[in-house]
Amino acid sequence: MSRADRRSRLVGSAAVAPLGLASLVLLGDGLGTEVGIPGQVVGYMAATGLLLGMALAPLLLKAKHRAGFRHTVALVPGLSLLLMAVVPEIPVFATFVMVVAACAPTLLALTRGGPGRRAGHAGLVGVAFAVVIAAVFATDPLNGLGVAGALALVAGIFVPGAPPAPSDSRPVRRMLPAYAAVGWALGAVILPALRLWMFRFELFGTDQMVALLAAVAVGCALAYPLGRAIGDIASLLILAAGGLVLTATGPNAPLLGVGVAVAFGASIAALAVLDRQTAGRGAALTASFALLGGLLAYGADPLLRTFAGSGTALTLCALPILALALLELRLTPPAEQDGPPLLMWRLSDRDRAIDGISLAARPGDVLAFYGKGSRSILGLVAGTVPAGGGRLLSDGADLTRLPAARRVDLGLAHRAPVVADGDGRTVAERLADATEPWRARQVLEVFPALAERRDEPVAGLDGMAGLLLGLAEALLREPRVLLVDAQYCAPSLGPVLSGLAAKGAVVVLAEPPVPLAAGLGARTHLLKKGRVDAELVAPTEEELTESLDQGRS
Repeated sequence: MSRADRRSRLVGSAAVAPLGLASLVLLGDGLGTEVGIPGQVVGYMAATGLLLGMALAPLLLKAKHRAGFRHTVALVPGLSLLLMAVVPEIPVFATFVMVVAACAPTLLALTRGGPGRRAGHAGLVGVAFAVVIAAVFATDPLNGLGVAGALALVAGIFVPGAPPAPSDSRPVRRMLPAYAAVGWALGAVILPALRLWMFRFELFGTDQMVALLAAVAVGCALAYPLGRAIGDIASLLILAAGGLVLTATGPNAPLLGVGVAVAFGASIAALAVLDRQTAGRGAALTASFALLGGLLAYGADPLLRTFAGSGTALTLCALPILALALLELRLTPPAEQDGPPLLMWRLSDRDRAIDGISLAARPGDVLAFYGKGSRSILGLVAGTVPAGGGRLLSDGADLTRLPAARRVDLGLAHRAPVVADGDGRTVAERLADATEPWRARQVLEVFPALAERRDEPVAGLDGMAGLLLGLAEALLREPRVLLVDAQYCAPSLGPVLSGLAAKGAVVVLAEPPVPLAAGLGARTHLLKKGRVDAELVAPTEEELTESLDQGRS
């Protein structure tokens, strides 16, 4: 996907669906007065349209590869908003409110297809534009609706022409409750916050919208750093629930705004993490669950207020989010003390070369990986390839977001061949820096070919010499996990690797020669489309060769 196409996806996501829906919600009371219906009825019309859109989205998305269809869906909400502003008659108004809402699930699925890493942040910007419109046109909602329609129409022109990502929903079903929780948090906070500003702190009309705009702006600023600093869905959901509670209990208007900002920022950060993990898969399903969560929260608020005040009702709305966060924690393996030296739990990289692999290795295990993605396994464990989902644990320590250098310092992971870019030391100097000089000399005796190059700079070593240096360092450091890109690994190095395994290290080999893997009794994994297609326990050379031939055919 080109950079321009990615930007156009963000424009579509930000301006069309969130802007249209948020404008209808925030201007709902004023629009109802202008048209001659209760303001709540506008919300019910939008809710009906959303439910209809969720039902129709799977059918509509069958035409997603047609450029004309994508552009039509993107333009319809803006045109509908303009028509409502120009012809404010009840039949026209009711019809096009439902049309705008019905387009939202399909449009969100289209604009969030592909990596979708910043779609949530862009959607928050769309809501911010709706707040600005509601503040400026608080006394003239029809003109405000026209401005929202014009902006949505312009943004709809730039919806991408490239086909969206595959819609396979199987890898994302476990994440659907988290999507619903994010939608619930976003749907639960806006209207109760406006109500609390009005009744507790006597902010009305434009003052309300300015306070909301400030909170949303801070939420925009918080979303990215929260996602980077925390990055854990359960923790972000707990933080979003805390934002709801702070909104409900804030003793003054600014603190209430802080609660709204925290709820928004944490929710959008969680949405960005979820979108990164799903990589655009099941976009229609995930969008529908997020919208459904928001819709349920929108309906729960008046129901809860029948027996509780606004603040108590909002506090109660935090409970489902906390429950789903606890469910997420329960489904995530705990970082237990004395855990296995290597545990992958639904581990994926951001490019989906590895897509949801789960396995555990005991001390002394030798694992071999063959197929596309085998070297990505090494990068994920080493920390040089960022994880796009799942968790990676070693001895109970969560390595998922730990920098590569820190993993080496802690002795948790070591990679061979060494990565020596910019290293001006010689082979002997690098080994001496890792241990006492006598041990460095001793380990060089194990690798005569490396000893001959002891005075050469590390940065100039070829692949085979770099592999030997990496193994020499492993003998000195005795890491818990040794990662070997085995394309240069001759069967003669088998005794070194088996010796490290005998000391308790987990040895992970990518594409090793068949005789080496068989000689080490490796637990062998054949990868296909980023997942384990077959697993062989200590195969013979003949069995492994036959399996590899079948996999390539």
